[in-house]
Amino acid sequence: MHEISPTVIGAGAWGTAFANYLAGLGYSVKIWAREPEVVRQIETGENETFLPGINLRKNIFPANDFKKALKDSNQLYFAVPVQYIRETIKKIPIPLFPEEYCAINLSKGIEISTRKLPHQILYECLPNNPDIFSLSGPSFAHEVASRKPVLLVIGGDLQKSKVIQEKLSSESLRIYQSKDIIGVELSAALKNVFAIAAGILDGLNTGQNGRAALIVRGLAELRRFIIAMGGDSTTVFGIAGLGDLVLTCTGSNSRNHRLGTMIAQGKSAEEILSSVKWVAEGYFTAPAALVMANKMGVSLPITEQVVQAINNEIRPQEAINLLMTRPLKKEFPI
Repeated sequence: MHEISPTVIGAGAWGTAFANYLAGLGYSVKIWAREPEVVRQIETGENETFLPGINLRKNIFPANDFKKALKDSNQLYFAVPVQYIRETIKKIPIPLFPEEYCAINLSKGIEISTRKLPHQILYECLPNNPDIFSLSGPSFAHEVASRKPVLLVIGGDLQKSKVIQEKLSSESLRIYQSKDIIGVELSAALKNVFAIAAGILDGLNTGQNGRAALIVRGLAELRRFIIAMGGDSTTVFGIAGLGDLVLTCTGSNSRNHRLGTMIAQGKSAEEILSSVKWVAEGYFTAPAALVMANKMGVSLPITEQVVQAINNEIRPQEAINLLMTRPLKKEFPI
């Protein structure tokens, strides 16, 4: 790969934070924003809508026009919510795509209409057969933008991802490799579901014991799902799995955790999400994952209760009671 010329597609909190990190490495970074007002904000040095309080570097160049955003790029980072990846790509005229480039997914979730993972959507939609990777891990946007220490994992072909690993790693962000892109993306998706559950527990003040139990049983649930989907079971114990799960279930900056807390307070998920500017990917991932699991005969009891809670089919306390009174069994095997 020649010198990196990156474009970040999506100027939400994570897309803006990652663009700021890339700019801190010295790259000239273009970022596409759907909202013209966000473009104007980034031009003034702060994305007040999605990443307030962070001074953005001057070598970030925002655009609402794909022609400007993709000019001379050879790396495309997709940071739009998973439900909008396909729609966003369809808006880009094929001639605007570089002849040679790689695509790196930064989003976390499952497309609810097709039940496909981000790398599968990119394979279907992107022209010119780019190499495709997924970058994931415990990474709250404000901390990455502020260059606080973070570990990520890049899923995809090991030989080809090595260059990206070396180009993007620094003293504040360390990247590991994984060939298990399925496991990396499933971990990223389901941790959001478990974060909603953790928010419900915290909203009901059930205590730290319950949260610890949720995390460890969430890992078991995730491991079953990864194996059924053809991924590597060890991924669940790594950066994208356990690492991101712990952060999202315990960190106050998690949008999915926030959604769960508000559900516990008696608000409906639809009411909550219609009144905020952020997207809680777990809201879409939970029903998609449950359909996939049911077809494969995989048990996802926590996910099932989250789906019922976000659909207002069950009271949060009743969901907890059902999980606690399920038939007793051995902890292992899965």
